[in-house]
Amino acid sequence: MQTERYEALDSWRGLCACMVALFHFNVFSHIQFTQIVLNAYLFVDFFFVLSGFVIAANYQTRLLQGFGISRFLFLRFGRIYPLHILTMLLFIPIDIAKDGFPGNLPRAVTTNVLLFHGAGINDGLWLNFPSWSISAEFFAYLAFALITIELGKRIFPWAILALFGFATLLFFSPHRMDSTYDYGLIRCLYGFALGVICFRVRECCAWLRVPLGTAADTTIEGMAVVVLCVCLSTVDGHGYFAVATPLLFAGLVLLFAREQGHISGALKIRPLLLIGTLSYSIYMVHALVRALGRALAIILQKTTGMSFFVDYPVAVNDEVPHLLSIERSLWLGDLLHISMLFATIALAMLTYRYVEEPGRLWSRSYASQRRLQQSAAEA
Repeated sequence: MQTERYEALDSWRGLCACMVALFHFNVFSHIQFTQIVLNAYLFVDFFFVLSGFVIAANYQTRLLQGFGISRFLFLRFGRIYPLHILTMLLFIPIDIAKDGFPGNLPRAVTTNVLLFHGAGINDGLWLNFPSWSISAEFFAYLAFALITIELGKRIFPWAILALFGFATLLFFSPHRMDSTYDYGLIRCLYGFALGVICFRVRECCAWLRVPLGTAADTTIEGMAVVVLCVCLSTVDGHGYFAVATPLLFAGLVLLFAREQGHISGALKIRPLLLIGTLSYSIYMVHALVRALGRALAIILQKTTGMSFFVDYPVAVNDEVPHLLSIERSLWLGDLLHISMLFATIALAMLTYRYVEEPGRLWSRSYASQRRLQQSAAEA
């Protein structure tokens, strides 16, 4: 079945992956101290919303036509698991050097291998810490398949799930939107459900797909980008209002799925489309670049006697981050920040070509072969 490709949204996903990387690099720089970067961890929720939208667009009808849960989950598994395992293995010596052996390593490896580390059973982030979201998203895939097969294309179960996630994060999660290993699955299901709702609304409301004219559509897109930047530059990312952020992303997904304005057109230029293609690899390897950068700084600090770290002046989740610093210069920090991002993109190009894409293609080929064999056996 031919499905629509949302190229502008692909580029948005790539940009969001870069923003999450900038947030996690923890560098003493102007970039780090801009409010939108301080809140950039929230862009993970854009991934969840977009994932719900794209998965519904590609698989909702297929599942109802007999595509099969096992086939669907195997394809998703092949999409995310190879790179997850590679980054997990690369982080094992890093965690041993940091926490000693065995420490939390047996539990960390077990839960990572089983994709349980984002399901609320651990009491910390270990190994490749951003991958908690991959674990949570795989459970969202399972929920999507089960709900779709049992209840079809109805919106109400997703509305209930989104409302449940919103209320749980607002009233029960100690860190609200900054929930990861504890309430991360709830956070994921909240955004994912909104994404599924967005697709069903777009499918049912034909007027959402009607062009308004290039000027009008460009104006609306521009206003949406301004609203997004203003909200993420003013909201307390760890406060109560941040829990509504996925609703903002849901509106953004609905708008840019139209691809009618000049901003959508700009998002389709080749460099941004490349970043979008690499988005999963960027997200999965940026913590490795961060870890290697900090390890190099520690080595240089011991050999030169210079200081390459500075404590962040504000505690985040009751912890004081140690920021990478070059002579306490914000400008040199900006250069380091950008260099780490380019290094991440370069590494992502390698992992995409040699790990992510081969894994995706193999899983598709294997699933197709199995399908053909089953059809031949039934005949």
